Amino acid sequence: MENNSLWAKYLNNKKNDEIDEYSNVDVLIIGGGLCGISTAFELKDSNLNVCLIESNKIGSGTTSLTTGKITYLQDKIYSDLISIRGFDTAKKYLESQLFASKLIKNNIDKYKIECDYIKNDSYIFSLDEKDKTKIDKEYDFFMKTNINAEIVDNLPINFPCKYALKVSDTAVFNPIKYINSLVDIMKNKVKIYEGIRALEVKKDNNLYVVKTTKNIIKAKYVVVCTHYPFFIVPGLIPFKTHIEKSHVLAAKVNNIEKFNAISIGKEIYSIRYHKDKDSYLLFASESYKMSNHIDYKKRQEELRLKFKKYFNSDILYEWSIHDLTSNDLLPLIGKIDNNNLLVATAFNKWGMTNSVLSSKILSDIILGNENEYIDLFKLNRKITIKSTVNFLTDSINISKIYIGTKLNKNKSFYNDTVKFVTINGKSYGIYKDKNGKKHKIRNLCPHMKCSLIFNFMDKTWDCPCHGSKFDVDGNVIKGPSVYNIKIDD
Repeated sequence: MENNSLWAKYLNNKKNDEIDEYSNVDVLIIGGGLCGISTAFELKDSNLNVCLIESNKIGSGTTSLTTGKITYLQDKIYSDLISIRGFDTAKKYLESQLFASKLIKNNIDKYKIECDYIKNDSYIFSLDEKDKTKIDKEYDFFMKTNINAEIVDNLPINFPCKYALKVSDTAVFNPIKYINSLVDIMKNKVKIYEGIRALEVKKDNNLYVVKTTKNIIKAKYVVVCTHYPFFIVPGLIPFKTHIEKSHVLAAKVNNIEKFNAISIGKEIYSIRYHKDKDSYLLFASESYKMSNHIDYKKRQEELRLKFKKYFNSDILYEWSIHDLTSNDLLPLIGKIDNNNLLVATAFNKWGMTNSVLSSKILSDIILGNENEYIDLFKLNRKITIKSTVNFLTDSINISKIYIGTKLNKNKSFYNDTVKFVTINGKSYGIYKDKNGKKHKIRNLCPHMKCSLIFNFMDKTWDCPCHGSKFDVDGNVIKGPSVYNIKIDD
Protein backbone atom coordinates (compact mmCIF):
# COMPACT_ATOMS: atom_id res chain seq x y z
CA MET A 1 0.00 0.00 0.00
CA GLU A 2 1.30 3.47 -0.92
CA ASN A 3 0.85 6.39 1.46
CA ASN A 4 0.26 8.62 -1.51
CA SER A 5 -2.44 9.82 -3.86
CA LEU A 6 -3.54 7.83 -6.89
CA TRP A 7 -2.73 10.91 -9.01
CA ALA A 8 0.84 11.39 -7.72
CA LYS A 9 2.31 9.02 -10.32
CA TYR A 10 1.22 11.42 -13.07
CA LEU A 11 3.20 14.37 -11.74
CA ASN A 12 5.64 15.68 -14.32
CA ASN A 13 9.40 15.35 -13.79
CA LYS A 14 10.41 17.79 -16.52
CA LYS A 15 13.23 20.17 -15.59
CA ASN A 16 12.30 23.85 -15.55
CA ASP A 17 14.57 26.71 -16.54
CA GLU A 18 16.41 28.67 -13.87
CA ILE A 19 14.77 31.95 -12.92
CA ASP A 20 16.72 35.22 -12.98
CA GLU A 21 17.83 36.80 -9.72
CA TYR A 22 15.53 39.74 -10.43
CA SER A 23 12.45 39.51 -12.61
CA ASN A 24 9.92 42.06 -13.81
CA VAL A 25 6.60 40.76 -15.09
CA ASP A 26 3.07 42.00 -15.67
CA VAL A 27 1.39 39.12 -13.83
CA LEU A 28 2.90 36.83 -11.20
CA ILE A 29 0.80 33.78 -10.33
CA ILE A 30 1.74 32.03 -7.08
CA GLY A 31 0.68 28.38 -6.95
CA GLY A 32 0.82 25.69 -9.62
CA GLY A 33 -2.31 23.70 -8.94
CA LEU A 34 -5.45 23.60 -11.07
CA CYS A 35 -6.39 27.17 -10.12
CA GLY A 36 -2.99 28.73 -10.86
CA ILE A 37 -2.37 26.78 -14.07
CA SER A 38 -5.90 27.52 -15.33
CA THR A 39 -5.44 31.23 -14.61
CA ALA A 40 -2.18 31.25 -16.56
CA PHE A 41 -3.95 29.37 -19.35
CA GLU A 42 -6.66 32.04 -19.53
CA LEU A 43 -3.95 34.71 -19.90
CA LYS A 44 -1.73 32.83 -22.35
CA ASP A 45 -2.95 34.70 -25.45
CA SER A 46 -2.88 38.17 -23.90
CA ASN A 47 -0.01 40.56 -24.50
CA LEU A 48 0.94 40.35 -20.84
CA ASN A 49 4.21 38.95 -19.53
CA VAL A 50 2.93 36.16 -17.26
CA CYS A 51 5.03 34.15 -14.81
CA LEU A 52 3.93 31.32 -12.49
CA ILE A 53 5.91 29.94 -9.55
CA GLU A 54 5.24 26.75 -7.61
CA SER A 55 7.02 25.73 -4.39
CA ASN A 56 7.09 22.05 -5.37
CA LYS A 57 6.06 20.26 -8.57
CA ILE A 58 3.20 21.51 -10.70
CA GLY A 59 0.00 19.92 -9.40
CA SER A 60 1.63 18.32 -6.35
CA GLY A 61 -0.43 20.23 -3.78
CA THR A 62 -4.16 19.99 -3.16
CA THR A 63 -4.90 19.22 -6.82
CA SER A 64 -3.05 15.89 -6.53
CA LEU A 65 -5.11 14.97 -3.45
CA THR A 66 -8.60 15.67 -4.76
CA THR A 67 -11.09 13.03 -5.88
CA GLY A 68 -11.44 14.79 -9.24
CA LYS A 69 -15.21 15.26 -9.43
CA ILE A 70 -16.67 17.80 -11.85
CA THR A 71 -20.16 18.27 -10.47
CA TYR A 72 -22.65 20.93 -9.49
CA LEU A 73 -24.33 18.54 -7.02
CA GLN A 74 -22.30 19.46 -3.96
CA ASP A 75 -23.64 18.00 -0.76
CA LYS A 76 -26.51 20.26 0.44
CA ILE A 77 -24.79 23.47 -0.60
CA TYR A 78 -27.86 25.10 -2.16
CA SER A 79 -30.20 24.84 0.82
CA ASP A 80 -27.31 25.98 3.04
CA LEU A 81 -26.65 29.00 0.83
CA ILE A 82 -30.34 29.86 0.83
CA SER A 83 -30.30 29.92 4.64
CA ILE A 84 -27.20 32.14 4.69
CA ARG A 85 -27.62 34.45 1.70
CA GLY A 86 -30.93 33.70 0.03
CA PHE A 87 -32.30 31.96 -3.07
CA ASP A 88 -30.79 34.33 -5.63
CA THR A 89 -27.27 33.73 -4.31
CA ALA A 90 -27.78 29.97 -4.36
CA LYS A 91 -29.07 30.18 -7.95
CA LYS A 92 -26.09 32.28 -9.01
CA TYR A 93 -23.69 29.83 -7.41
CA LEU A 94 -25.36 26.96 -9.30
CA GLU A 95 -24.93 28.88 -12.57
CA SER A 96 -21.25 29.42 -11.79
CA GLN A 97 -20.69 25.69 -11.28
CA LEU A 98 -22.43 24.82 -14.52
CA PHE A 99 -20.32 27.44 -16.29
CA ALA A 100 -17.07 26.03 -14.85
CA SER A 101 -18.02 22.46 -15.74
CA LYS A 102 -18.68 23.53 -19.32
CA LEU A 103 -15.37 25.41 -19.49
CA ILE A 104 -13.44 22.26 -18.51
CA LYS A 105 -15.29 20.18 -21.11
CA ASN A 106 -14.76 22.82 -23.80
CA ASN A 107 -11.01 22.83 -23.15
CA ILE A 108 -10.89 19.04 -23.29
CA ASP A 109 -12.76 19.00 -26.61
CA LYS A 110 -10.98 21.97 -28.21
CA TYR A 111 -7.45 20.86 -27.37
CA LYS A 112 -8.13 17.11 -27.47
CA ILE A 113 -6.89 16.66 -23.91
CA GLU A 114 -6.49 13.07 -22.73
CA CYS A 115 -7.35 13.13 -19.03
CA ASP A 116 -9.64 10.12 -18.50
CA TYR A 117 -12.72 12.34 -18.61
CA ILE A 118 -15.88 10.27 -18.12
CA LYS A 119 -19.36 11.71 -18.13
CA ASN A 120 -21.49 10.25 -15.37
CA ASP A 121 -24.32 10.86 -12.90
CA SER A 122 -23.97 12.45 -9.48
CA TYR A 123 -25.84 11.45 -6.33
CA ILE A 124 -26.29 12.84 -2.86
CA PHE A 125 -27.68 10.20 -0.53
CA SER A 126 -28.60 9.57 3.08
CA LEU A 127 -28.03 6.60 5.35
CA ASP A 128 -30.66 7.85 7.78
CA GLU A 129 -34.37 8.49 7.19
CA LYS A 130 -34.21 11.74 9.15
CA ASP A 131 -31.99 13.29 6.44
CA LYS A 132 -34.71 12.86 3.82
CA THR A 133 -35.94 16.45 4.24
CA LYS A 134 -32.43 17.79 3.53
CA ILE A 135 -32.37 15.98 0.20
CA ASP A 136 -35.91 17.15 -0.57
CA LYS A 137 -34.77 20.76 -0.14
CA GLU A 138 -32.06 20.28 -2.75
CA TYR A 139 -34.56 18.65 -5.07
CA ASP A 140 -37.03 21.52 -4.65
CA PHE A 141 -34.26 23.99 -5.45
CA PHE A 142 -33.42 22.15 -8.68
CA MET A 143 -37.08 22.10 -9.67
CA LYS A 144 -37.21 25.89 -9.26
CA THR A 145 -34.04 26.35 -11.31
CA ASN A 146 -35.05 23.99 -14.14
CA ILE A 147 -32.42 21.35 -13.39
CA ASN A 148 -33.33 17.82 -14.37
CA ALA A 149 -33.13 15.92 -11.06
CA GLU A 150 -34.61 12.68 -9.83
CA ILE A 151 -35.38 11.18 -6.42
CA VAL A 152 -34.28 7.53 -6.17
CA ASP A 153 -34.12 4.88 -3.45
CA ASN A 154 -30.64 3.47 -4.02
CA LEU A 155 -27.23 3.88 -5.60
CA PRO A 156 -26.03 1.95 -8.67
CA ILE A 157 -23.94 -0.27 -6.35
CA ASN A 158 -24.78 -2.26 -3.25
CA PHE A 159 -24.12 0.42 -0.61
CA PRO A 160 -26.33 1.59 2.29
CA CYS A 161 -28.79 4.20 1.05
CA LYS A 162 -32.20 5.23 2.38
CA TYR A 163 -32.89 8.07 -0.02
CA ALA A 164 -31.00 9.80 -2.84
CA LEU A 165 -31.04 12.64 -5.36
CA LYS A 166 -29.61 12.05 -8.82
CA VAL A 167 -28.55 14.53 -11.51
CA SER A 168 -26.85 14.06 -14.87
CA ASP A 169 -24.35 16.06 -16.95
CA THR A 170 -21.55 15.68 -14.43
CA ALA A 171 -18.18 14.00 -14.82
CA VAL A 172 -14.92 12.78 -13.30
CA PHE A 173 -11.38 13.11 -14.65
CA ASN A 174 -7.69 12.88 -13.83
CA PRO A 175 -6.84 16.43 -12.68
CA ILE A 176 -3.07 16.00 -13.03
CA LYS A 177 -3.29 14.78 -16.63
CA TYR A 178 -5.54 17.76 -17.34
CA ILE A 179 -3.19 20.42 -15.97
CA ASN A 180 -0.14 18.72 -17.52
CA SER A 181 -1.86 19.19 -20.86
CA LEU A 182 -2.61 22.84 -20.14
CA VAL A 183 1.08 23.39 -19.33
CA ASP A 184 2.13 21.80 -22.63
CA ILE A 185 -0.38 23.86 -24.61
CA MET A 186 0.81 27.20 -23.20
CA LYS A 187 4.49 26.33 -23.49
CA ASN A 188 6.55 29.35 -24.67
CA LYS A 189 3.65 31.66 -23.77
CA VAL A 190 3.85 31.58 -19.97
CA LYS A 191 7.00 31.19 -17.86
CA ILE A 192 6.54 28.43 -15.30
CA TYR A 193 9.04 27.71 -12.53
CA GLU A 194 9.01 24.96 -9.91
CA GLY A 195 10.81 24.79 -6.57
CA ILE A 196 10.30 28.48 -5.81
CA ARG A 197 8.32 29.49 -2.73
CA ALA A 198 6.92 33.00 -2.26
CA LEU A 199 7.81 34.38 1.16
CA GLU A 200 6.27 37.86 1.30
CA VAL A 201 4.47 40.42 -0.82
CA LYS A 202 4.98 44.16 -0.41
CA LYS A 203 3.53 47.10 -2.32
CA ASP A 204 6.03 49.52 -3.89
CA ASN A 205 4.24 52.39 -5.65
CA ASN A 206 2.35 50.79 -8.56
CA LEU A 207 4.14 47.44 -8.33
CA TYR A 208 4.26 44.50 -5.95
CA VAL A 209 7.63 43.22 -4.78
CA VAL A 210 7.56 39.49 -4.05
CA LYS A 211 10.41 37.94 -2.12
CA THR A 212 10.90 34.26 -2.93
CA THR A 213 13.34 31.54 -1.91
CA LYS A 214 15.24 32.11 -5.16
CA ASN A 215 14.83 35.72 -6.22
CA ILE A 216 12.90 38.99 -6.13
CA ILE A 217 10.01 39.39 -8.55
CA LYS A 218 8.30 42.69 -9.33
CA ALA A 219 4.82 42.54 -10.84
CA LYS A 220 1.89 44.80 -11.63
CA TYR A 221 -0.54 42.01 -10.68
CA VAL A 222 0.03 39.27 -8.12
CA VAL A 223 -2.42 36.36 -8.12
CA VAL A 224 -2.28 34.05 -5.09
CA CYS A 225 -3.61 30.63 -6.06
CA THR A 226 -2.14 28.63 -3.20
CA HIS A 227 -4.60 26.45 -1.30
CA TYR A 228 -4.22 28.67 1.77
CA PRO A 229 -2.81 32.21 1.26
CA PHE A 230 0.55 32.52 3.02
CA PHE A 231 -0.12 35.97 4.51
CA ILE A 232 -2.59 37.07 7.17
CA VAL A 233 -2.81 40.76 6.23
CA PRO A 234 -4.35 41.86 3.96
CA GLY A 235 -7.46 39.74 3.72
CA LEU A 236 -7.56 38.18 7.19
CA ILE A 237 -8.28 34.80 5.57
CA PRO A 238 -7.74 32.78 8.80
CA PHE A 239 -10.67 34.65 10.35
CA LYS A 240 -13.00 33.97 7.43
CA THR A 241 -12.34 30.25 7.04
CA HIS A 242 -11.62 26.94 8.70
CA ILE A 243 -9.77 23.79 7.62
CA GLU A 244 -11.56 20.49 7.08
CA LYS A 245 -9.62 17.26 6.76
CA SER A 246 -10.78 14.17 4.90
CA HIS A 247 -9.21 10.75 4.41
CA VAL A 248 -9.17 9.02 1.03
CA LEU A 249 -8.15 5.65 -0.35
CA ALA A 250 -8.08 3.97 -3.74
CA ALA A 251 -8.47 0.29 -4.57
CA LYS A 252 -8.23 -1.61 -7.83
CA VAL A 253 -11.53 -3.06 -9.07
CA ASN A 254 -12.60 -5.16 -12.06
CA ASN A 255 -14.98 -2.63 -13.57
CA ILE A 256 -15.94 1.00 -13.11
CA GLU A 257 -19.41 2.35 -12.44
CA LYS A 258 -20.38 5.60 -14.18
CA PHE A 259 -21.50 7.60 -11.18
CA ASN A 260 -20.11 9.59 -8.28
CA ALA A 261 -21.80 10.12 -4.93
CA ILE A 262 -21.50 11.81 -1.56
CA SER A 263 -23.62 11.26 1.52
CA ILE A 264 -25.11 13.90 3.76
CA GLY A 265 -25.51 13.67 7.50
CA LYS A 266 -23.10 12.89 10.33
CA GLU A 267 -21.16 10.22 8.46
CA ILE A 268 -19.76 11.37 5.14
CA TYR A 269 -19.01 8.86 2.39
CA SER A 270 -17.66 9.86 -1.02
CA ILE A 271 -17.54 7.40 -3.91
CA ARG A 272 -16.22 7.64 -7.45
CA TYR A 273 -14.55 5.38 -9.99
CA HIS A 274 -11.53 6.01 -12.20
CA LYS A 275 -10.39 4.32 -15.39
CA ASP A 276 -6.97 4.52 -17.04
CA LYS A 277 -4.98 1.35 -17.76
CA ASP A 278 -6.67 -0.15 -14.72
CA SER A 279 -9.95 0.45 -12.93
CA TYR A 280 -10.08 2.04 -9.47
CA LEU A 281 -12.57 2.89 -6.77
CA LEU A 282 -11.89 6.07 -4.79
CA PHE A 283 -13.51 6.10 -1.37
CA ALA A 284 -13.39 8.95 1.14
CA SER A 285 -14.77 9.42 4.61
CA GLU A 286 -13.71 10.55 8.09
CA SER A 287 -14.30 14.20 7.22
CA TYR A 288 -14.01 16.68 10.09
CA LYS A 289 -12.87 20.12 11.12
CA MET A 290 -9.14 19.78 11.59
CA SER A 291 -9.21 21.55 14.94
CA ASN A 292 -11.65 18.95 16.33
CA HIS A 293 -9.59 15.75 15.81
CA ILE A 294 -5.83 15.38 16.02
CA ASP A 295 -5.23 11.62 15.97
CA TYR A 296 -5.02 11.41 12.18
CA LYS A 297 -3.75 7.84 12.09
CA LYS A 298 -6.83 6.68 13.99
CA ARG A 299 -9.09 8.44 11.50
CA GLN A 300 -7.34 6.72 8.59
CA GLU A 301 -7.71 3.36 10.30
CA GLU A 302 -11.43 4.04 10.72
CA LEU A 303 -11.65 4.67 6.98
CA ARG A 304 -9.99 1.35 6.21
CA LEU A 305 -12.48 -0.48 8.44
CA LYS A 306 -15.42 1.21 6.71
CA PHE A 307 -14.02 0.34 3.29
CA LYS A 308 -13.47 -3.30 4.22
CA LYS A 309 -17.04 -3.46 5.53
CA TYR A 310 -18.55 -2.48 2.18
CA PHE A 311 -16.02 -3.54 -0.48
CA ASN A 312 -14.02 -6.65 -1.18
CA SER A 313 -10.91 -5.04 -2.68
CA ASP A 314 -7.32 -4.48 -1.63
CA ILE A 315 -6.35 -0.89 -0.81
CA LEU A 316 -3.47 0.32 -2.99
CA TYR A 317 -3.30 4.03 -2.12
CA GLU A 318 -4.30 6.10 0.88
CA TRP A 319 -3.92 9.78 1.66
CA SER A 320 -5.59 12.75 3.33
CA ILE A 321 -6.65 16.15 2.05
CA HIS A 322 -7.23 19.58 3.58
CA ASP A 323 -10.14 21.72 2.37
CA LEU A 324 -10.51 25.38 3.24
CA THR A 325 -14.12 26.37 3.92
CA SER A 326 -15.42 29.93 4.24
CA ASN A 327 -17.82 31.13 6.93
CA ASP A 328 -20.61 31.62 4.38
CA LEU A 329 -19.72 28.61 2.16
CA LEU A 330 -18.88 30.79 -0.86
CA PRO A 331 -15.31 30.75 -2.21
CA LEU A 332 -13.18 33.86 -1.78
CA ILE A 333 -12.18 35.04 -5.25
CA GLY A 334 -11.00 38.43 -6.44
CA LYS A 335 -9.15 41.52 -5.28
CA ILE A 336 -7.88 41.32 -1.75
CA ASP A 337 -6.77 44.93 -1.25
CA ASN A 338 -8.76 46.93 -3.84
CA ASN A 339 -5.58 47.16 -5.90
CA ASN A 340 -3.89 44.46 -7.97
CA LEU A 341 -3.36 41.74 -5.38
CA LEU A 342 -5.80 38.93 -6.17
CA VAL A 343 -6.60 35.67 -4.45
CA ALA A 344 -8.66 32.51 -4.95
CA THR A 345 -9.25 30.23 -1.99
CA ALA A 346 -11.82 28.49 0.25
CA PHE A 347 -13.34 26.23 -2.39
CA ASN A 348 -15.30 24.32 0.26
CA LYS A 349 -14.33 20.81 -0.96
CA TRP A 350 -15.34 21.52 -4.55
CA GLY A 351 -12.01 22.59 -5.97
CA MET A 352 -12.35 21.32 -9.53
CA THR A 353 -15.17 23.59 -10.61
CA ASN A 354 -14.20 26.47 -8.33
CA SER A 355 -10.55 26.44 -9.42
CA VAL A 356 -11.54 26.78 -13.06
CA LEU A 357 -14.22 29.32 -12.22
CA SER A 358 -11.60 31.34 -10.33
CA SER A 359 -9.28 31.34 -13.34
CA LYS A 360 -11.94 33.06 -15.45
CA ILE A 361 -12.84 35.59 -12.76
CA LEU A 362 -9.21 36.45 -12.00
CA SER A 363 -8.16 36.72 -15.64
CA ASP A 364 -11.20 38.89 -16.47
CA ILE A 365 -10.34 41.25 -13.61
CA ILE A 366 -6.78 41.58 -14.94
CA LEU A 367 -7.90 42.02 -18.55
CA GLY A 368 -10.70 44.42 -17.65
CA ASN A 369 -13.42 42.15 -18.99
CA GLU A 370 -16.97 41.90 -17.70
CA ASN A 371 -17.69 38.87 -15.53
CA GLU A 372 -21.06 38.24 -13.93
CA TYR A 373 -19.55 36.32 -10.99
CA ILE A 374 -17.10 38.93 -9.68
CA ASP A 375 -19.50 40.43 -7.14
CA LEU A 376 -20.75 37.05 -5.92
CA PHE A 377 -17.32 35.90 -4.73
CA LYS A 378 -15.65 39.20 -3.80
CA LEU A 379 -13.83 39.15 -0.47
CA ASN A 380 -15.48 42.23 1.05
CA ARG A 381 -19.03 40.92 0.69
CA LYS A 382 -21.71 41.61 3.26
CA ILE A 383 -21.53 39.76 6.57
CA THR A 384 -24.65 37.81 7.57
CA ILE A 385 -25.91 36.55 10.93
CA LYS A 386 -25.27 32.94 9.89
CA SER A 387 -21.72 33.64 8.69
CA THR A 388 -21.04 35.46 11.97
CA VAL A 389 -22.25 32.44 13.96
CA ASN A 390 -19.99 30.20 11.87
CA PHE A 391 -17.07 32.57 12.51
CA LEU A 392 -17.64 32.47 16.26
CA THR A 393 -17.90 28.66 16.24
CA ASP A 394 -14.68 28.34 14.26
CA SER A 395 -12.91 30.83 16.53
CA ILE A 396 -13.89 28.81 19.62
CA ASN A 397 -12.63 25.58 18.02
CA ILE A 398 -9.32 27.14 17.00
CA SER A 399 -8.87 28.69 20.46
CA LYS A 400 -9.46 25.33 22.12
CA ILE A 401 -6.87 23.52 20.01
CA TYR A 402 -4.43 26.45 20.26
CA ILE A 403 -4.56 26.40 24.06
CA GLY A 404 -4.91 22.62 24.34
CA THR A 405 -1.75 21.83 22.36
CA LYS A 406 0.25 24.24 24.52
CA LEU A 407 -1.04 22.91 27.85
CA ASN A 408 -0.86 19.22 26.92
CA LYS A 409 1.77 18.39 24.32
CA ASN A 410 2.09 14.66 25.10
CA LYS A 411 -1.07 13.27 23.54
CA SER A 412 -2.38 9.86 24.52
CA PHE A 413 -1.81 8.44 21.04
CA TYR A 414 1.90 9.29 21.05
CA ASN A 415 4.40 6.49 21.66
CA ASP A 416 7.98 6.70 22.85
CA THR A 417 9.20 7.88 19.44
CA VAL A 418 7.83 11.38 20.11
CA LYS A 419 8.62 13.63 23.02
CA PHE A 420 8.77 17.32 23.87
CA VAL A 421 11.36 19.32 25.75
CA THR A 422 11.51 22.90 26.95
CA ILE A 423 14.82 24.76 26.67
CA ASN A 424 15.17 28.36 27.82
CA GLY A 425 11.39 28.71 27.79
CA LYS A 426 11.01 27.42 24.21
CA SER A 427 9.26 24.20 23.25
CA TYR A 428 10.92 21.65 20.97
CA GLY A 429 9.61 18.41 19.49
CA ILE A 430 11.77 15.34 18.99
CA TYR A 431 10.95 12.38 16.75
CA LYS A 432 13.04 9.20 16.82
CA ASP A 433 12.89 7.35 13.50
CA LYS A 434 13.06 3.57 12.95
CA ASN A 435 16.87 3.73 12.78
CA GLY A 436 17.05 5.44 16.16
CA LYS A 437 18.02 8.84 14.73
CA LYS A 438 16.52 11.79 16.57
CA HIS A 439 15.00 14.70 14.63
CA LYS A 440 14.50 17.91 16.59
CA ILE A 441 12.25 20.80 15.55
CA ARG A 442 10.94 24.06 17.01
CA ASN A 443 7.42 23.25 18.18
CA LEU A 444 5.81 26.44 16.92
CA CYS A 445 4.13 27.10 13.58
CA PRO A 446 5.54 30.32 12.06
CA HIS A 447 2.14 31.20 10.58
CA MET A 448 0.13 32.06 13.72
CA LYS A 449 2.22 30.44 16.49
CA CYS A 450 0.14 27.31 17.08
CA SER A 451 1.85 24.29 18.61
CA LEU A 452 2.24 21.24 16.38
CA ILE A 453 0.93 17.67 16.32
CA PHE A 454 3.01 14.73 15.16
CA ASN A 455 1.30 12.91 12.30
CA PHE A 456 2.27 9.21 12.49
CA MET A 457 0.61 8.42 9.17
CA ASP A 458 2.67 10.86 7.11
CA LYS A 459 5.63 11.17 9.52
CA THR A 460 5.21 14.94 9.60
CA TRP A 461 4.64 17.75 12.09
CA ASP A 462 1.21 19.28 11.40
CA CYS A 463 -0.42 22.50 12.55
CA PRO A 464 -3.95 21.63 13.79
CA CYS A 465 -5.04 25.26 13.55
CA HIS A 466 -4.46 26.11 9.88
CA GLY A 467 -2.94 23.03 8.27
CA SER A 468 0.75 23.84 7.76
CA LYS A 469 2.87 20.72 7.36
CA PHE A 470 6.58 20.12 8.06
CA ASP A 471 8.85 17.10 7.59
CA VAL A 472 10.62 15.45 10.53
CA ASP A 473 13.55 17.85 10.18
CA GLY A 474 11.31 20.92 10.19
CA ASN A 475 11.31 21.79 6.49
CA VAL A 476 7.99 23.26 5.39
CA ILE A 477 6.07 20.96 3.05
CA LYS A 478 2.85 22.93 2.67
CA GLY A 479 1.49 26.25 3.89
CA PRO A 480 0.13 28.58 4.90
CA SER A 481 3.51 28.75 6.65
CA VAL A 482 6.36 29.57 4.29
CA TYR A 483 9.11 29.24 6.87
CA ASN A 484 10.86 26.16 8.28
CA ILE A 485 10.93 25.09 11.92
CA LYS A 486 14.20 23.19 11.62
CA ILE A 487 16.93 23.56 14.20
CA ASP A 488 20.36 24.48 12.88
CA ASP A 489 22.86 22.64 15.09
